[in-house]
Amino acid sequence: MRAFSQRFLKYFLLTLFVCVAAEAKIVDKVIATVNDDIILESDIEKFIAKAKSKNFQEMFGGLDASTLSERKKVIDLLIEEKIIDQQVKRLELSASPAEVDGQIRSISKRNGISEGQLMDRLKQLGSSVDDYKLGLKRQLERRNLVEREIKPTMEVSEEQLRHFYERNSKKEQGDLSYKLAHIFIRAGKDAKSRADKVYEELKGSPEKFEALSKEASDDSSTSATGGVLGSFPLSQLSKEFRAVVPKLPLGQVSAPVKTKAGFHILKVIEAKSADFAGLSKEQKDMLKQQMASTEVEKKMLLWLERKKGEAHIVYSEKRQ
Repeated sequence: MRAFSQRFLKYFLLTLFVCVAAEAKIVDKVIATVNDDIILESDIEKFIAKAKSKNFQEMFGGLDASTLSERKKVIDLLIEEKIIDQQVKRLELSASPAEVDGQIRSISKRNGISEGQLMDRLKQLGSSVDDYKLGLKRQLERRNLVEREIKPTMEVSEEQLRHFYERNSKKEQGDLSYKLAHIFIRAGKDAKSRADKVYEELKGSPEKFEALSKEASDDSSTSATGGVLGSFPLSQLSKEFRAVVPKLPLGQVSAPVKTKAGFHILKVIEAKSADFAGLSKEQKDMLKQQMASTEVEKKMLLWLERKKGEAHIVYSEKRQ
């Protein structure tokens, strides 16, 4: 998901917004109808309030402020959400409670925390467990929709993959591939001080990197192997990493690099030319994921436009 654009991510972020129309207790103004479903004035207000809330922004990065400031864009997003919900129901793609519980276990394991700690964090953010589970259920249903409607049309050949790589490689950086390791400190109240402490210890003794990775890194998937992340063309790295990695001498460590997830102390193990023929299976698999994300986005947007054209949509106010 990381490679998806903000607009496409909205279709997943929107999954945390409960459909409130059916729960309305008082007379409310109808803004639009989508087939047999309605969108109320209160839906718009609740959507905007939720998107601006601190807990939503911390968990998902929030939405583009320009989207929230334009009523037409908000209504369009809610219409698209209704259409997605209707298709999930029509195609019987609902996620079961067992699937939701499995997703929670997976999220806890991936972040190196217990399910209890995850639930405590939700409470700190002001989000209830029931709302979180409902959000995961709707997210899983949308992934089911992508698997059913979009993925079958997306076979990627080796030649297509090569062209994608050549179009997106950063030639101005010498088309280098970097083998990286990191020590990761998860975001939190004392994260910066922890990261600074590890960096101070490594500055004069970079050879301690592997040992400190096992001792101090919050990334359980790499700490046992000295923090090794793998080899990546510069174009596949995050913008924060791209700003640091090309300037980092081999074998030396970076000052803590801040990202949304936390702080990374990076080490470049190897840098070499990375033409397509020389890419490893792991690199090609990552490239396929990157390409698939781009193509899924395009195809999902086309699918939505087609479904909107097929739907019976009636607006109760003048469109500007």
